[in-house]
Parts: sequence; structure tokens; C-alpha cells
Amino acid sequence: MPLTWIEISKNNLLHNLAQFKNIAPQSEIWPVVKSNAYGHGVAEVVKILNEVPETSGLALASLDEALALVDLTTKPLMVLSYFDRDEAKLELAAKRAISLPIYDLGAIDFLDALGKKIKQNFLVNLKIDSGTSRLGFRVEEATSAINYVLSKSNLKLHSIFTHYAESESEDLSFSRKQLSIFTDITKNFPDIKIHSACSAASVSLPESQATLIRLGLSLYGLLPSEPTKLRAEAINLDLKPILALKTTIIQLKPLKNGESVGYNRTYKASHDAQLAVLPVGYWEGLSRLLSNKASVLVKGVLCPIRGNVCMNLTMLELPLDLDVKVGDTVTLLGTDGDNQVTVEDWAKISLTINYEIVTKLNPQLPRIII
Repeated sequence: MPLTWIEISKNNLLHNLAQFKNIAPQSEIWPVVKSNAYGHGVAEVVKILNEVPETSGLALASLDEALALVDLTTKPLMVLSYFDRDEAKLELAAKRAISLPIYDLGAIDFLDALGKKIKQNFLVNLKIDSGTSRLGFRVEEATSAINYVLSKSNLKLHSIFTHYAESESEDLSFSRKQLSIFTDITKNFPDIKIHSACSAASVSLPESQATLIRLGLSLYGLLPSEPTKLRAEAINLDLKPILALKTTIIQLKPLKNGESVGYNRTYKASHDAQLAVLPVGYWEGLSRLLSNKASVLVKGVLCPIRGNVCMNLTMLELPLDLDVKVGDTVTLLGTDGDNQVTVEDWAKISLTINYEIVTKLNPQLPRIII
């Protein structure tokens, strides 16, 4: 058994998938497994998703991410953000029918010419920038760009899509404006898949669910904001986190009143306690911002981090009467007994969002499906 590892709950993952199938029964569900499945472990998550028909396809950020999955799944693969113009990679994408994002005319011409050269057709997903000001054709360019793709003999338009700027916000007026703009364009192309709904929009704007939904953060049992959480509760959407991060005590020693802990001596003990040393630090994904602020679970007891989180080591203060030994498990994220430490706890302390917490978990940590 490794000293530090991540547990992935198969039951919770499938539960979350079923929850979204219940609220969007008319839509295909394409789980987004980009960025190592939001830090959860893409190989392990895809292994679970492969088993169920509710998974219509898988969405990635880049072509390189998609190509890494060609031997792991038979599900259709859709690239949402970018690809490099490597002909060997693109030829494999064409043969595997990996759909590629299009957001400028140059890419349309390039792929059509390459398709002619290699005698393959490319599946493409045309992105419209409806107000996020990231990738995508501007609204006034969109219809002509769609028709331009349709005129190309070596391109097949797989889908038209857009992305919301603030679908997780309390005020949905801008999201509704984006949806209206997107609908006005796509209604003229009824035979093509359309999609705009991420996790938040699937909950907050059910009218955005369309042909398919891109189920990202909430597949993993997390919600992007408090307003989204309240809306989820209102429709009885019950999500369960699929990840637990655990490690092991590698040393125990007394911590005496007045002694300091760690680099820069940022903690000085005001009483006697036990000190536990853990083989985990910011390399594994514990931000230094958690230093002297976060607590983790030992035998179900919340125990505070003391001193600065190091690159590979972290220290805890344990009550003197807590019966522990070297080798005991520590739950850094997850539930132990009646207590839990959540991704949101860490995000609040670190002044960031839950997305960043999970995606920064070291991809080298073993992921174990339970």
C-alpha cells in the first residue's frame, strides 16, 4: 500500500451520472474528463464510465488528451479547446473519429486540405463566442462560418457549441442572453448537435440542456458555487463527492509547550501535545496556504496542521489522549467517522475555487477505485 493515495468511489461516480440523467433525460451526457479528470485520475474515471450506456461520449481539452485515451475507451471523443497542427496526430484523430474544435477560418481550410491529402474526413465542433470572450467565432461571424464548414468536402460538422461566462452566478440574466443569442443561430441548423450546458447551466438553466450536456465538475460530486448548490437542492439533485485523499503517519513525537514547528517557525506550541509527521506536502497538492489553518482527520478527530506545509512533509498536532501509532491512516480530504474535510473547506482557506484544489492534486499519486 502506498503512503499517500487517492480513493475514487465508483458508486458515487455512477450515482452522480444517474442524477444528471434524471434531470436531463432528453440529452446525451458527455462527461468532461479533461485535466486528468479534474484531478481525479482520468484512467480510473474513464474505466468506470466505459461500463455504462449513460456515457454517450467523453470531452477533453486538447487533442493530446484525447489521443491518450484511444486505447482506454471506445466511447466517442470530443476535443473542446485546441489541437496542434501535427499531421501524424491529426491523421490518427481522423481515423479514430475524434471531433476537433474550430474557431477560426484558417483551421477550417487547414483541416479540409489535410483531409483531402490523407483521404480522411475530419469531425469538427464549431465554437461560437456568445459573450465569454474566449475561444470562438464572434456572433456576427457564426452563421457564415457554419455554412463555410458545411461547404467543405472533407469536414463533417459534428456539433455547434458555446460556453457560459457566469452560469454559476446568482444573476442568470447574462447567461439567458447568451443562450438566446446561441439559439437564434443554431435554430437554423436543426440536424446538427448543439450544446452549451456545463454542470452549472444544466442545473440553473434547464432550457440550455439541448442535444447534449457537458458534465464536468459535478460528475465528481462538486458544485461550482453557492447559488448552484441552492438550485440543486431545490430540484433534489443529490451529488456525492467521489474523491478521498489519504496518507499515513510516518513519525510520532512529543511537542512541548514553547517549541516551534517547521520552516520559518510559524507555529509555537502553547501547550503539550503529540506531533505527527505526514509524507505529503505541496508537491502532492496540499497548498502552503493551508499551513496553520486547515485540519485533517485522524481516527475521526479533526487535527490541525502545524507549521508551514513543506514540499513533501506536513505536521499535525494531535491530542495527548488520542491513541495513534505510526502507520495509521490520515484522511486529508473525505469522511472519517462523524467528521469530514471537504474540497470546499480547502478552497475557502486558500481563497480559490474547488476546481483548483482537485486539479492540483499530483497526477503521480496512486488512484484506487473503491
